Amino acid sequence: MELEQQLASVPLLSRLDRKTLKRLAETGKRRTYAPGEEIVREGTTGSALYIVLSGRAQVERKGAQGPLAELIPGDFFGELALLENHERTASVVAAEQTECLLLVAWEFTALLKEHPQIAVPIMEALIARLHKSERHIPA
Repeated sequence: MELEQQLASVPLLSRLDRKTLKRLAETGKRRTYAPGEEIVREGTTGSALYIVLSGRAQVERKGAQGPLAELIPGDFFGELALLENHERTASVVAAEQTECLLLVAWEFTALLKEHPQIAVPIMEALIARLHKSERHIPA
């Protein structure tokens, strides 16, 4: 499948026009991670938004018992560190060979400014993650 078509199927990007999808396909950096390879590390500064193109990855946090979530093609991560210019709140590790498209911070910010409608799926994902996190907090 062509990268533009693949990006159009990602819920985060599905509302974007073809011209913008083409630009993202051209400017985004594709990177493949081996099984067990750390994609991002908890506590480091975020510099990109990651979109999973293929494979699977697990979200892990120090002190947690087991993975917090599994990421599959179409999922994205790293937006929180970019939105609030804060350290990453978790690590993401490839569970199998995983390919991601990285959008550097300035590209992600420009995308949000040009297409504010993509803020909706970002907010939905953040809210879902918050609710899931709340269910795992001991009373």
